Amino acid sequence: MTSSKKLQIRLPRREFLMRGGAGVLGTIIAASTLDVAGAQKPSVKNVMANLKSLKMGDFNPNYATQWSYRLAQSLGYLKEGGISEFEVILSDEYIPGLIGGSLDLTHGDTSEFFGAGHASGLPIKMISMHRDKEWWIMGVRKGINKPEDLKGGTITGGGLSGRNTWVMKQVVKKMGLDPNKDVKFVPASGGSDKRLAALMNGTVDGASLFPRHRAGLESTGGKFLFEELTLAPQEGFACMGDWLAKNEATAYAWVLADIKARRWLFNPANKERAYQIMIDYGYEIPPAFKALYKVELDQLSPDGGFESAAAMDSFVEDLSKTGGVPKGLDWRKYVEMKYLWAAQDALGLPRRPASL
Repeated sequence: MTSSKKLQIRLPRREFLMRGGAGVLGTIIAASTLDVAGAQKPSVKNVMANLKSLKMGDFNPNYATQWSYRLAQSLGYLKEGGISEFEVILSDEYIPGLIGGSLDLTHGDTSEFFGAGHASGLPIKMISMHRDKEWWIMGVRKGINKPEDLKGGTITGGGLSGRNTWVMKQVVKKMGLDPNKDVKFVPASGGSDKRLAALMNGTVDGASLFPRHRAGLESTGGKFLFEELTLAPQEGFACMGDWLAKNEATAYAWVLADIKARRWLFNPANKERAYQIMIDYGYEIPPAFKALYKVELDQLSPDGGFESAAAMDSFVEDLSKTGGVPKGLDWRKYVEMKYLWAAQDALGLPRRPASL
């Protein structure tokens, strides 16, 4: 016979503090999910954060970069998990902010998290993914219509030692040209918008671009000569290991809210509202960007995960070729998937990756 009274959990104050408050999460989850036979069914479906306020770091002001967690905020998913105050701080210094404690968690490049963790020896932990795929796109100026037209021409991916330049070299190979003989790679300062401008004014013949640049390039007679979607767990969300130990409930609540928002975003019926929410936050989204709804989502992880451990192995190996991370890096030291897996389980989704 079961009691209709709500089960209460009480711990001595000293034990609670030693566990960091949130360290009792497993006990609370187990106690709150007992079925009538007393069997445990652990779930974070109704988890409540131990922190009410959260500071989120990001380096990119683009709407698509912040889409999922801004939707989690606007749609009330964060509040449902007990996070009532959510501040986004834009800065290129997101790694120092994370290490120094001014940020609770941050969005960033996988290579930055792994590289910083290796260099510092500190427990930087990625807990979910933002983008798990990558568009390999070479845009070309007016007058370039086929790969052969690029012979003797110039191509830029930004910094000569960066990943974008490495990607452009792979693209050149895929198009049947020799990146060391048939074309010349030149550096370009600034981001992808600067590379687009260089193409539009004819300063370079080819450049690494993103889907959102198509309309601008085509308006000047240029085109996308090559575009391919590839597996690349390139961006994610990370916390410090000591922060996670103290704030597990918050980590579970945040990941769950973010995945709920992603599922909502990936429903085409919500497309217009999804854009309007971001516009209301102050992001500029021209009609040409709205036309790229599916193309943009193709890069985003629909469930906060990535394809497989093998996909990450391959991605990290590619990063090591450009010096993004040391060769042979054990990336598993800097990844903690239990928060993601718990959220995927709670939402009835298959675990992705299935294992590490």
